[in-house]
Amino acid sequence: MTTDHHAFPEYHQTATNFGSRMAELRRDPLVQRWVIISDKRGKRPSDFKRTQSSKEEDIKQGPCAFCPGFEEGTGPETFAVREGGEPNASDWRVRVIVNKFPAVSQDFPCGSAVGEGTVFGECRLPAFGSHEVVIETPNHDTPFVDLPVSHICDVLKAYQERMKIFRKDSRFKFCQVFKNRGNKAGASMTHSHSQILALPIITHNSEDELRGAKEYYDTNGERCIFCDIVAHETVSKIRIIDENEQFITLTPYAPRFPYEVWLIPKRHSSNYESVDKDELQSMAAILKLILQKMDVAFSQPPFNYVIQTAPLDPANWDLPYYHWYLRLVPHLVTLGGFELGSGCYINPVGPEKAAEFLRNIKLS
Repeated sequence: MTTDHHAFPEYHQTATNFGSRMAELRRDPLVQRWVIISDKRGKRPSDFKRTQSSKEEDIKQGPCAFCPGFEEGTGPETFAVREGGEPNASDWRVRVIVNKFPAVSQDFPCGSAVGEGTVFGECRLPAFGSHEVVIETPNHDTPFVDLPVSHICDVLKAYQERMKIFRKDSRFKFCQVFKNRGNKAGASMTHSHSQILALPIITHNSEDELRGAKEYYDTNGERCIFCDIVAHETVSKIRIIDENEQFITLTPYAPRFPYEVWLIPKRHSSNYESVDKDELQSMAAILKLILQKMDVAFSQPPFNYVIQTAPLDPANWDLPYYHWYLRLVPHLVTLGGFELGSGCYINPVGPEKAAEFLRNIKLS
C-alpha cells in the first residue's frame, strides 16, 4: 500500500513549513540546565490556544500513519519485532522509526559548545541527537495497558536494543526512554507509542540524581540508596504497592506529584540495558499491573513514564551507587505558581495514603 501523505497531516506535514532555523541545545547560564530550542517542531501561536477537552480527544479512530500498511510514509525502521518477513514490511509487532518531527537530529554536527560572546556566558550547541518513535502495536485501537505481558515485554526489549546501539556511538552521552499518553501528557498521536531520545550531553536531572546517589553511597558505607529503599519498603510495606520476584512498585518517600509511582528492580543494576530476558518478563507483568490500577482508579488518566538509567558513556557502566528505575506520573493536578517559581512541589496526597489506595485496588 502506498501512503497518502495528505491522509495524516498531524504526522506527515513537514516540519520545515514552520521555519528553517536550526534547532539548538542551549545551556541556562544561571543553573547550568540544558534546554532544547526546537522551532522545527512546528508550534504556531494558535497551537497553544485552550480547547474544550474531553475523553474523546484520546479516542480518535484509525487508521493513522502508525498503522500497518503505511510504513513507506513513516520512513525506514531502525528496529522491529516481527515473525520473519522483510524490513519495513507490514507484519511487525513492534516497530521503531525515526521521528519525523525530531526535537534533535543526527543531521546536525556534533561539536563542542560555542559561546556567543555575551557577559553572562551563553553556551549553545547544534541540537545533535537521535529521536525515535516506538510504535508499540499494529492495532490502532489497542491501548498499551491492554497488550499481553509478552507483547509489553517486546516493547521493553525494543528500548533495550536501541539503547545498546546508542551506547556504541561515542557521540551520545545520555538516552531517555519516555511514554506520553493523552494530550495533557504531551501525546500528539493516539496510536499507542513511546519515544527514545539520545543526546550528546547529560541532562540536569540525571546529573542531580547521580550526584545524590554518589553522596549517599560515600556517606553510608558504600550502599546504594535504591537498594536500601527496596530493602526498607519490602519489609515495612508502608509505601509498597505490588511486588513480584524481581521488581517492586512503590510510592516514593517525597513524590512531587500525587500517585507518582516508581518501578524498581530488586537486583542492583545501574543500566537498563543489562536487564535479562526473565527480568523483562517480570517487569512487563508488574508494569501492566500498575497501569491497570491507574486506569481503574482514575478512569484512563493521561500519564508519562520515563526510564531513569545511567548515562551512556563507558565510565557510567555498572555504577555501584546508582540503580535504574521506571518513574510513572499520572496527570491529576496542574502546577501552580508556587511550584513553578520555587521548584518546591505541593503534593495534596501523601505517598502512604496513595500506596494504600493503589495496593487495595482489585482488578476483575
